[in-house]
Amino acid sequence: MKSILLASTALVAFAGAAVAEGHTSITHSLSATLGFNDDSTAASDNEYGFYWEGNLKTTATAALDNGLTAGAYFEVTINEDNSTNGSTSNDYGIYLESSDWVLSLTSDMGGLYFGDTSTAATKHWKSAGDMESDGFTSGTDSAVLRGDVSFGGVNASVSYLYDDGAEELQQLSVGAGGSFGAVTFALGYQEASTYIDGNDDFNANEIFGLSVGGTFAGATVTLAYAEDKTAGEDSLGLKVAYPVGPVTVTAYYVSESEAAGDNWGLAAKYANGPIAVTADFQNDQGTDKWKLEGTYDVGNGVTALAGLLNENENDVDYYVGAEYDLGGGASVLATYAVDDDNDQEDEIGAGDYQRGTTIEVSFTF
Repeated sequence: MKSILLASTALVAFAGAAVAEGHTSITHSLSATLGFNDDSTAASDNEYGFYWEGNLKTTATAALDNGLTAGAYFEVTINEDNSTNGSTSNDYGIYLESSDWVLSLTSDMGGLYFGDTSTAATKHWKSAGDMESDGFTSGTDSAVLRGDVSFGGVNASVSYLYDDGAEELQQLSVGAGGSFGAVTFALGYQEASTYIDGNDDFNANEIFGLSVGGTFAGATVTLAYAEDKTAGEDSLGLKVAYPVGPVTVTAYYVSESEAAGDNWGLAAKYANGPIAVTADFQNDQGTDKWKLEGTYDVGNGVTALAGLLNENENDVDYYVGAEYDLGGGASVLATYAVDDDNDQEDEIGAGDYQRGTTIEVSFTF
């Protein structure tokens, strides 16, 4: 396995240096945030007091003279937070973190990817609502080696996780998706693994999933089955989305083999002119969850926002705020959020707002 990995990464590195008469493109995106929060509750995980963060994204591609394209993507974050795993500090207390990176070698028929990219199963899998048995390892917190190929309207992938300590490939993952006429399909599979990753996105169980769907009479329908073979559990779900004017209504029902019960949900999204509203209700293994969130474009660059959320039946969280577009990639955000039992920590609502009063100034270059 080690030799496969070394050969693959060497291929990507060589391709980046083997540009003959091809075209090279390098783009950068820089963003920065300066903020203040007044809630010092430790359990809320807030950025209490003054805080700042900078983010640099670099994307490079090179068209080779053999029909291949070499690519590299790097994202680097700097801040004053010393709790970030793998971060390093200089003498001024500034911490540097390599957030995401992907190396690639692609063509019209497929590609080879290595880095912070999705596993094969996650790339192609389409669920039918909240399914308990489709917990594929996503790969977002791990280095992944993945190969993609396209043929006859079908896209297929195979991937492995990279164990940096043992320098070996772990947990095979396979995925595919495509369409036949009006019907689409997606499948995913990952093998059971004794590898201990330690990241939240990792699942060691053997999992299989198959879904089919399509749009019929204006309704988008998805039927999916997932089986966690290691746990001996499965899920069978049906999801339907139907637009009615400016409103899109989505409903799903998942039959679960787990004793905790089935899952079902109903959501409606409204978007018309300056108003956008989302209402969502879910019954997750017998626990009711609901939220009502919306924004209103006041004009002159000002957008008002508000939301009510109940995630665990213990309390109702809420937030209110406004965002002002300063133009030129700059904006100011002011929010006030309440989360009495700290079940949302610093991720309250759709915008992941912090508990208490927060004021942020953001710039994008």
